[in-house]
Amino acid sequence: MKLFLIWIWMATAICVTADTVDEENPYTKALKSNKQWHNVHGYVQVRPGAHMFYWFFFANGTRVNAHHKPLIIWIQGGPGFAASGVGNFAEMGPFHMDLKPRNHTWVKERNVLFIDHPVGTGFSYVANSSLYARTDRDMAMDLAKAIKMFFRRHKEFRHTPTYLFSQSYGGKICPRLAYYLHTAIEKKSLKINFKGIGIGGGWVDPKESILVQPEFLHMSGGIDRNLYLSSSKVAKQLVRALETEDYAQADILDDVLFSTLNKQGEINFNNVYAPSPYPELEELQKKMNRYVKPSLSMVNQTIKWQYLSMGAYDSLKKSFLVPSVSFLEALLDKTKLKIAIYNGNLDVVTPLGGASNWVHKLKWHGATDFAKAKRKRIRGARNGYYKEMKRLSFWWVFGAGHWVPEENPEAMEQILDYVMDESVQSIN
Repeated sequence: MKLFLIWIWMATAICVTADTVDEENPYTKALKSNKQWHNVHGYVQVRPGAHMFYWFFFANGTRVNAHHKPLIIWIQGGPGFAASGVGNFAEMGPFHMDLKPRNHTWVKERNVLFIDHPVGTGFSYVANSSLYARTDRDMAMDLAKAIKMFFRRHKEFRHTPTYLFSQSYGGKICPRLAYYLHTAIEKKSLKINFKGIGIGGGWVDPKESILVQPEFLHMSGGIDRNLYLSSSKVAKQLVRALETEDYAQADILDDVLFSTLNKQGEINFNNVYAPSPYPELEELQKKMNRYVKPSLSMVNQTIKWQYLSMGAYDSLKKSFLVPSVSFLEALLDKTKLKIAIYNGNLDVVTPLGGASNWVHKLKWHGATDFAKAKRKRIRGARNGYYKEMKRLSFWWVFGAGHWVPEENPEAMEQILDYVMDESVQSIN
């Protein structure tokens, strides 16, 4: 019986290998039939044994005059979601998760740099688990090193207007990373034309997001009144722990809050009214390993790409609830960067009301004027509103959850245009 099972396993393995060899690769076919979408990829050793993968797409799919187009560095959330797949295929790259062309790709008229971070995520890898990032500082320092090396390798982009755009936990890292890059530029250890940042569904001030979650789910019909009352008690306890910086207790209560909110059925925290994105991400994971990975010559083909690295995620658990508000305030007061904060109105992870609360509580020289600023409509039909003052803008995006670039690309396009509008002068 054992020999029979071994024979079956060998026969199956041979068939799978044969199918893979003979099968036409739909990803490479899509690349060839759609302007080629020229791109480069590589690795940066950010620490001994810790290697970060980057994947760069040239604006409009061509190297010609690409350095005259804006450059966006995408900072994915999680922590541990792989930008090479989630940001690229699920949100703004040239192809959807089904490997068909995306009409609203950011790569039209813009260069986009995806980085798998923290180390151990996606195609990034570590020699051993002790090298995982343990803090937000570790994560931001590694990213800063990868970005520095990218611009050393691609000097033609040093004068290109460059922007950081981020999401979720990436939105929490973004202000810290931006501050590190700004400091490096001032010290002349980094040569880039750094112009601004965008933070979407940012986990910048966890306290404010957590406080609003139970009420948002209750008002939207996600949970009933009894569950709203019980979860609100847990949320308030969690916030008290955060206010006293008892992060160990806060972490325990965070797990309790999550399980409490899901007692009446699993909630899609990405979008309260949408189906779970995870079945599609599971399919993407298969396609990344079967079709995309073989096209990337620099990638060790034995690496199993996963849309979420649990090792990287768990290693940062003690940092989950630590805010990054102080870095954002420093950027507003000490730099000329344009800063856009945007949030979907169907987002459960970072409810829109919570985002509005923490943005309006920021302590910076323009805070009073920002609070008084009136909202304007985002162009298009029912896309939401935005307000602006000096270099800060806040965007209420309708019809979108946690993944604004994919769920409301029309509003996202205006946000991108706004931040990258060189005619709008920064005000000190």
